[in-house]
Amino acid sequence: MPTDKRPDELARAIITTEYGYVAQTAFQANEDRARAWQYFFVTFATLIAALLSTQIEGIDRRQLYLTFVVIFALLAGLGLITILQLVRLRQAWLESVRAMNQIKDRLMADDPALAAYFRWTTATVPAPFKLRSFGFLQAVSVALLSGLATGAAIGFGALAGGLAAIPWLLSVLLGGGAAALLLWLGYVRPLQQTPAAPGPAARPQDKPH
Repeated sequence: MPTDKRPDELARAIITTEYGYVAQTAFQANEDRARAWQYFFVTFATLIAALLSTQIEGIDRRQLYLTFVVIFALLAGLGLITILQLVRLRQAWLESVRAMNQIKDRLMADDPALAAYFRWTTATVPAPFKLRSFGFLQAVSVALLSGLATGAAIGFGALAGGLAAIPWLLSVLLGGGAAALLLWLGYVRPLQQTPAAPGPAARPQDKPH
């Protein structure tokens, strides 16, 4: 009597669809990470170009400085948001890769011969934080520009407060400190605290004997 193959075919179709969906989410996370980074740079460059082309004749200097403080503070805040986006998208990409590997791990548990086909497995998933990764370089560039914006806001704030010259040393120190703090607390530390692998409950189990 022929056996009914439809349940097995349905399971295979669901697994194939699931794998394709997860692969798409991993691709989309990388695309969104690049877009977030580009959006920050375009916004930063556009505002700086607008400031450089501003005509300052006849404008109250104190009001102008306060305007610059607000603009550069907003740019620093945008940098913080971008860093947080980069972290979340990195974590989303890792989760998608783990989901893809969970499917492959199950297939290899069912048929060990399939292991020869897969170079990327759960054991080879990259660490959440990698010092030389492109994502880290993106975060460094955003943090540096955010620190620059912070230093500029401090400098213009000092001018608005009545100082005759920008306190360059204070601006550089605080701007550099802000960049380092943003990079550490906003990007490095969250990724270092992200688990490197899914928990035991998420891993495929061998078939019962």
